[in-house]
Amino acid sequence: MRSTEPDGVPLPWHARVRDAATGRILGAGMLVGTRHVLTCAHVVGDPENEVVVEFTTRPGATTTGRVEPDHWIPEGKAGEGDIALLRLAEDQPEGCGASLRRQATPLATEVHALGFPQGHPDGLWVSMRLAGNCGPRGEWVQLNDWRPGEPSRGFSGAAVLNTLGDHVTGHVIGMVVGRHNGPPANLAYMIPIETVARYLPRTRRWVHGPGAVDPETASDYDPLVPDVALAQRMTDWLRAPSTVRVLVGDGPGQSRTLRSVIVSSDREHRPPDRVLVSAPPGTVSPVASLDLAVNASGKTVEAISQRILDRLGIPGPASGATGRVRDGVPAMTIVVYGIDEAEDPVSLVDTLLRPLAEQRSRLLLVFGRDPSPALARARSLESEAAGAEREHVLRLLGELTDRVAGLGAAERRAVEHWREVAPRVAGVPDPPDLAAAFLLRLLRHPGAAPEAHWTARELQELLRRQERAATRIEEYGRGLREALDRRNELRARLETSKALAADADLAEDIDLGHLYDEAHRLLWTERPCDVDGAATVVRRYETAVRRLRTTGRGAGGGG
Repeated sequence: MRSTEPDGVPLPWHARVRDAATGRILGAGMLVGTRHVLTCAHVVGDPENEVVVEFTTRPGATTTGRVEPDHWIPEGKAGEGDIALLRLAEDQPEGCGASLRRQATPLATEVHALGFPQGHPDGLWVSMRLAGNCGPRGEWVQLNDWRPGEPSRGFSGAAVLNTLGDHVTGHVIGMVVGRHNGPPANLAYMIPIETVARYLPRTRRWVHGPGAVDPETASDYDPLVPDVALAQRMTDWLRAPSTVRVLVGDGPGQSRTLRSVIVSSDREHRPPDRVLVSAPPGTVSPVASLDLAVNASGKTVEAISQRILDRLGIPGPASGATGRVRDGVPAMTIVVYGIDEAEDPVSLVDTLLRPLAEQRSRLLLVFGRDPSPALARARSLESEAAGAEREHVLRLLGELTDRVAGLGAAERRAVEHWREVAPRVAGVPDPPDLAAAFLLRLLRHPGAAPEAHWTARELQELLRRQERAATRIEEYGRGLREALDRRNELRARLETSKALAADADLAEDIDLGHLYDEAHRLLWTERPCDVDGAATVVRRYETAVRRLRTTGRGAGGGG
């Protein structure tokens, strides 16, 4: 397969990494600048190893590389890190480096990667969908619906390319780091570019796009937050965001508190653990718990709208950003603060924040004074959003309840089918027991109204799991049918070969008769049938019939 993007654009930066000693393909990587390749540390294996780097879209562009000193981040105890920057033996042409981009990762965004799994030394394209933060310390983003096939070795270090609508942008927003072991089998993980930049600040020279945090806020972290109560309310919301939450913090340390909570949630600028441990309990946000934080002070609605589009990687003209946002953008988790000091706070709430909430973005709106017209409108929006969220959760609960009932019915049918097949075919696995786990999850709050505790995000994840469970039960039923079909196919093959033997006047052959009797016993008499064992005997019988028909040996042989 030619190493091009899905829309045919060459990838001059796309690298295949081989072991210098054996030539074995180790994984993938991407050229950054003119003399460095970004990949996973486990692809290289050891920082002292030399590897061969081949740029597959540029014939003959092959060189060697070693880990750049101080740019080796091995996989930690929890799986964190696993990043390496290689220095090449030869410079590559200007303009061939990958376009690394900071970008929000909205749920369900389709992305693509090109790796080198076994059997595809020239590369194989796959598509995935972003499914949210996961992995060690929340550093990864889960990749769902890996297609075609299942994640396999050879994709580690591969660039994850962003899409905009049906168009592959060519922007690299992450790097494949690993695959999920065990069911479901179509999951993998990526390290976002912002996490790479946190571990290897030198790579920022090759990274484009705005971060989640405004530049003036990025380094402004104070573990001794002045307003602990405000920080705790913010982090509580970031851990389990509702649709809209309004906070008012009018203390003298509000600004420093806001900035500290926001920076602690940023993938790229989150302080080291040794700094975070000195913060008061409950004031450190989960990593990557927000997609964007905007300081509205002094800004127009249009400027804030453009900031949202830039963070999503949505291009467009220099004007009309607010209209493009109102037309629809992917849902994000956004903190907007300094609203009181915006150029037009009321318009900001009415013309931008309300449409975002209606599009199911999660908004934390922070005000510095009470009362104000904009705050009154924001609180009205909060109340309306809470009601809409409750109705949405109720609908999701109803849908999930119906689906779980259907899952239980499918399991009962599978059990009945298993009772028919298991006595006939040996080695049939027990039926799955999945519906009960969903029922227990739905009853996790006995005596309370479930909709008061569930969030839409949790229920949507359960619905996705239910879909996978339903697929698993369907595959189980198909496996039962295939097991029985295989036994019946062997029976038909045996009788076909018996008829051929009779036509060739071999019915009285003693040795042939013994083989037939053994196969017949395994397929008809023995319960449950050992299909693998029966298949071996049937093949021996078929081979013997073909041989005897070829040699022309007639009745009575073998004695």
